Amino acid sequence: MMSSAGFLVLVLVLIVTCSEAEPATEFVEASDGGTASLPCNLTPALTPDRYSVVLWYRGVEESPIYKYDVRGAHPQHWAESSLQNRYFLRIIDDHRAMMSVSPTKLSDEQVFHCRVDFQNSPTRITHVNLTIIAKPTEKVQS
Repeated sequence: MMSSAGFLVLVLVLIVTCSEAEPATEFVEASDGGTASLPCNLTPALTPDRYSVVLWYRGVEESPIYKYDVRGAHPQHWAESSLQNRYFLRIIDDHRAMMSVSPTKLSDEQVFHCRVDFQNSPTRITHVNLTIIAKPTEKVQS
């Protein structure tokens, strides 16, 4: 039988372990019709290492909506056709990338997931909660 002190230590270990394993979520706000910049962490766990593929997912969808692949001779961007060329990934440096969404729509409000596959390091996932702020409706004067 476990003592109450032992149980408390076990609970604290589980809380710390689970919270460290769960990646933090980034929060981004943009106006309807504006531009949103969704961050993605490209930092590998092992050095030296480099990313090989950056994939973006929307919500709980299992297929990526955007792919940036640097495994070939030339980097290649691919975006799902339904995005209507409104999404584009910009590599800022070896540690950061930004997915630009412009112009934003109310339907873009989602949790996005940036998955980065590396040559040697474990996969890194950045979660980004995008909130779209609706334009205020104008009152019609009679």
